[in-house]
Amino acid sequence: MKITFSKPALLFLLYILYSTTCHAQDSIPSLSSKPQRPDNFWRRVSVGGNLGFQVGSVTGITISPELRMRTVDQLNVGLRFIYQYYYTKNYFFDLNTQTDLPYESNVYGGGIYLRYYLSSLISGFLGNLFAHVEYEYLSFTQPYVMVSGGNIIDPYRNTYVRGRSIIEVNSIFVGGGYRQPISNRVSMDLMLLFNLNETNNTPYSNPIFRLGVGVGL
Repeated sequence: MKITFSKPALLFLLYILYSTTCHAQDSIPSLSSKPQRPDNFWRRVSVGGNLGFQVGSVTGITISPELRMRTVDQLNVGLRFIYQYYYTKNYFFDLNTQTDLPYESNVYGGGIYLRYYLSSLISGFLGNLFAHVEYEYLSFTQPYVMVSGGNIIDPYRNTYVRGRSIIEVNSIFVGGGYRQPISNRVSMDLMLLFNLNETNNTPYSNPIFRLGVGVGL
């Protein structure tokens, strides 16, 4: 089961990010020219999330709201809540009837991450870069049960019989990205991540591209 951004969608997102970066100096007032509000708990909290999609022979939708808090320096701790819908018409194959079988699943889970922005170490363009590490847990119900000698196979030649089984997926992501400010309180995060614990049940293919939006409170 794989849910990824298509290449045209990714290129479009990169173009939007590039265009926003080129005009950032003209469209966003300099933060240094404005009086800064005093730091407090709510100033350290932001909300946002990301949305992923794929259409075609495989349909996948991902909705992931998140809550993030800045702790020490530019180190942020975040929580993600995840819902994914996945459908494909020919993921499984029935050896008895010689027919393809559809696969539909609703995936639920969440994750916790650490993200460090380099703005306190480097000024200018490079200061918007960040490092990211994350643990993610997903759970979904599969309409077949894996057994030896079953009459249903998947693309990895595993064999199944009809039934219901709960699949749990644990992933560890490492990588980084770039933050593009949109206004004083809104920004976009474009990330490139790698899953260190990829399996046949992982709903991602390395590398993983993620585009998120954050809004400060």
